[in-house]
Amino acid sequence: MQDTNPSGKLVDKIIEHAEELPPFPRIVQKLMPLIQSMAPVKEIEAVIQYDPAIAARVIALSRSPLYARKYSVTSLRDAIVALGNKELIKVVLAACSARYFQGAPTGYDLREGELWEHSVSVAIMTDILTEHIKFKNAVTAYTAALLHDIGKTILHFYVKDEFENILTMVKKERINFLDAERRVLGIDHQQLGALIAKKWNLPDVIVAVVRFHHQPEKVVPKFRQITKLVHVANALVTSMGIGCGVDGLTQPFAETTLTELKISPKLSEKLLAEFGARFHDLKEFLGK
Repeated sequence: MQDTNPSGKLVDKIIEHAEELPPFPRIVQKLMPLIQSMAPVKEIEAVIQYDPAIAARVIALSRSPLYARKYSVTSLRDAIVALGNKELIKVVLAACSARYFQGAPTGYDLREGELWEHSVSVAIMTDILTEHIKFKNAVTAYTAALLHDIGKTILHFYVKDEFENILTMVKKERINFLDAERRVLGIDHQQLGALIAKKWNLPDVIVAVVRFHHQPEKVVPKFRQITKLVHVANALVTSMGIGCGVDGLTQPFAETTLTELKISPKLSEKLLAEFGARFHDLKEFLGK
């Protein structure tokens, strides 16, 4: 095994690469206040129309049975009415986020589309969890879950180059993949993801969830519950083998979070069954 002491130059190179990512679309920041204040449909429509690419994506995604089940959607206004405020912002978030997950993150042994499938699955599972435990900030939790692995979209290039060293360290030293990333590369996908989220001026709570989604016990207390939600959702989705990649089953899991969130084995089965019922719709949604 080669020397795995990462150089500062490598970390700087990885961070510079991350800084090349396009900024997160401002449409989300513009839309959130309108939705929260229950603004008229025409005002919401005007904001979305400002970005024709996002508008087209919203219409396409809103036709998926994952979101609009009862309406015929033929226009942006139809999509807004059919979805309702909560579902609309989820579709806009998905439309804005999809571009960053294009390509195959081969460093994590994932095919094209699998990281995006995993990310949307964790967001859906988080949504199901928030309903069961009556968590108020459901949209924030959904957003954090959707972007929890954003660091992998850049780090996979470097994981690929050092894959043998990382995997050897995981096996020989019996450490998790996250720790091996950090020791070999000087930065892990949580840390890099948090830097990206901060660069995009996302709220502190989302930065915190991205930074500690594998280690909820380390996050500041005010963001602990939402981080635990995404942590558990990620573990449940990974347990089904959805986009978990080579690192999925070697990542840390804080088992106490199940007790703290009052998620019994019976409830876990119910959550998985509920997600399973929506998986067909999810696959159709991802094909849009």
